[in-house]
Amino acid sequence: MANTTDNSNIRLQKRRKRDIKKRLFLIPKLIFVFLVVFLLISIFFRSGNSVSTYTALNGKIEEYVLADGYIFRDQELISSPSDGYFECLADEGERVNDGSTIAAVYKSAVDPAVTEEISQLKTKISDLENDETAADIYSANAVKIELNISEEAQKLTQVRDNNNFSDIVSIKHSVDDYIANKQYAVEGGKTKEDRLSEMKARLDELESSIDGEREYIYAPRAGIFSSKIDGYEDVLGIEMMGDATPRYINGISKNNVTVGTTVTNGENVCKIIDNYEWYFVGLISEKEAENFKVDQSISIKFYDLSDSMVSGTVKAISKPEDGKVAITVYSTRYIDSIYTTSKVSAELLTESSEGIKVPSSSLRVIDGQQGVYVVRLGVARFVPVELLYNNKEWAIIKPVISTSYEEHLEVYDEIIINTKGIEDGKVVRQ
Repeated sequence: MANTTDNSNIRLQKRRKRDIKKRLFLIPKLIFVFLVVFLLISIFFRSGNSVSTYTALNGKIEEYVLADGYIFRDQELISSPSDGYFECLADEGERVNDGSTIAAVYKSAVDPAVTEEISQLKTKISDLENDETAADIYSANAVKIELNISEEAQKLTQVRDNNNFSDIVSIKHSVDDYIANKQYAVEGGKTKEDRLSEMKARLDELESSIDGEREYIYAPRAGIFSSKIDGYEDVLGIEMMGDATPRYINGISKNNVTVGTTVTNGENVCKIIDNYEWYFVGLISEKEAENFKVDQSISIKFYDLSDSMVSGTVKAISKPEDGKVAITVYSTRYIDSIYTTSKVSAELLTESSEGIKVPSSSLRVIDGQQGVYVVRLGVARFVPVELLYNNKEWAIIKPVISTSYEEHLEVYDEIIINTKGIEDGKVVRQ
């Protein structure tokens, strides 16, 4: 009987322990559920008052149309007066006067070795005349120059040992100067002036020997000299501007021409280009043409030639053909290679506006006043602005100071983007 009672007590104690364990295990679960519910409620209420903002910064919006086309110029082709070896005497892109000597043709009877020596002599004379380091040094100083070169070489060793590499450039220049001076000193003990005199005398002698076999080419008018004949000259003259239609532009093709050192009588070898005005004719879509009108001032950039943006004037807009329009832009502004390049791609600027750049979605009109909402100490405040430009994605605005509103816009303000349900004075941030 006693054993039965003891067993019952043991089972009762075990059951009580299990109940206690269950209750202890349940408490953390209840706490966890409470925390999750509390967090969800907090998120819900916070999301009701949260706002998306954008920091107001200075910015710029540029809208442009891309156009492929050609440069039309007033240019005159110049042909060779005879068969022979062609040599440019004017530099590419050089502005020359009417009647200037721009090139020469050496007849076929001239020994090519003579023309080659003439060319080399001209280069040497030019280099020597422009070399300010060439002093009047005689051969007696050659040994001293050698010593100077040796001393500079030792300096290079010291620079290497001391890791003082900033002096290397100046030491190298000194060595180069000494070597140049040595060259002048060891060539027969002649001064710079003596050597120049000898080379010029030799040049005169060679040129006199072939003078009867050389024909000069003179500039028929003032302008830009160019020896780059690209084959477009016959179709890109200003006199062709009346045919600037999409069909004409699409049909442009160039002649296959190559100007070499040996030319024939009557062959086009160079040209003079008017250095004042040029025209760009490019193709754009009929829809894009709505952004332009005749006599409108625009900016244009040829990104293949330069990063510079230059001004121009719309001179003509053709009738549409197959959805395309030919637009003609006139300019007198200088751009690198504009006088020697024919086929180009251009950006035609249709809009450029600078100010404070904000998302277009942040703009609101309150009581007839354009403005934006900004966050001031956690409160939404309506700030009036002047709209300068809006492309439906971004807007350029500037502050309006003299209004009945106390607030005005400043750079780095937090501008509210999602303004649904926002009104002046509403608390948007705790």
